[in-house]
Amino acid sequence: MAFPTRTALVLALAAPFAAAQTAPPDRPGEPPPETHLHSGMHAPAASPYAGQAGSEIKALSAEDLKALKEGTGMGMAKPAELNHYPGPRHVLDMKDEIRLSTAQTAELQAIYDRMHAAAVVLGGQIISKEKALDEEFASGTIDKSTLADLTSRIGALQAALRAVHLSAHLETRSVLTPEQIAHYDSLRGYAPVSRPSQ
Repeated sequence: MAFPTRTALVLALAAPFAAAQTAPPDRPGEPPPETHLHSGMHAPAASPYAGQAGSEIKALSAEDLKALKEGTGMGMAKPAELNHYPGPRHVLDMKDEIRLSTAQTAELQAIYDRMHAAAVVLGGQIISKEKALDEEFASGTIDKSTLADLTSRIGALQAALRAVHLSAHLETRSVLTPEQIAHYDSLRGYAPVSRPSQ
């Protein structure tokens, strides 16, 4: 019985590997899997911005626009809300459970009305500046000076809007009793937070 030569053995063992290298891909136009492994290339991930190119204002989602137009909080007052400084709108919504007096209700309504009016104005100004920034980029003519001016204005307006919301929480706390604040926190599902001893 004749034994195969070393060369014949090497060729026989290498044949399946060579066939895999030259085999056509499973789908036309797509390289075999080994190509990705050896080239170190990866398919690009889709951008989280995909589908937003047609937005009215690129930096603002539909939810952002709605909140700015309606003067809602957008989570801006979270440091107050979660540290026992209730917001006027939520307190008014719970006035029966919290047992607000007629005087407290009137005072909180005035706080809310002031906050809401200011927030709507500031929200409109933010939308206007964000639209201007978007248009500058869309035109392809924006420069560093214009960019710095618009972003600083937007930043100042956002700071003012947040201060309006936080100030309303500050005022609201002064109207309520400690018992009402504790009841509000309970109704809102905020667990008591233990403070470290000094």
